[in-house]
Amino acid sequence: MKLSEKIYYCRKKAGISQETLAARIGVSRQAVSKWETGEAEPELGKLRLLAEAFGVTADWLLSEAEPQPEPAAEPILEPPEHSSGIDRLPGVIGKLLRRYGWLAGVYLAFGGSAMTLVGCLARTATRRMFQIIPGIGGTTGEMVQQFAANNPVTLMGSFILVLGILLMIAGILLAIILKKRSREK
Repeated sequence: MKLSEKIYYCRKKAGISQETLAARIGVSRQAVSKWETGEAEPELGKLRLLAEAFGVTADWLLSEAEPQPEPAAEPILEPPEHSSGIDRLPGVIGKLLRRYGWLAGVYLAFGGSAMTLVGCLARTATRRMFQIIPGIGGTTGEMVQQFAANNPVTLMGSFILVLGILLMIAGILLAIILKKRSREK
């Protein structure tokens, strides 16, 4: 049996499509097709991944031997190279992040709402502090109103308010996206 025939044989025996095998190894479906037809041969690194995916040895794949392959071990399913970093985290930590990572978005949204509240309080407090008592009026009153609208505390409060709103929106979007991803897995 040639290498191309063994790749085809093992793939069919495993009951997987060319697309699935290509995703496990990190190549295109066309590359798997060329390997099976003998138009091309896999690189050494890809050959090792093929052997692991099929549960056989690389020696058996390269030999011309006809007998049935003896499983080297349980087939190891390599995650696709484009997977997120969370998939590579070990055991319990990775599972917790995949399952409850969306809570980071909720915490971010709560932090944003707290910042929004602080910004509103800063703006309101400084404006009330500089409100003109009825009856004073005149140029002094206009000057105080202008200062109340443009003082540093009001401007800082406005900045904190806008930043808080942006954090709330980002947190809500992050929570929604991560929650959908946790359902998919």
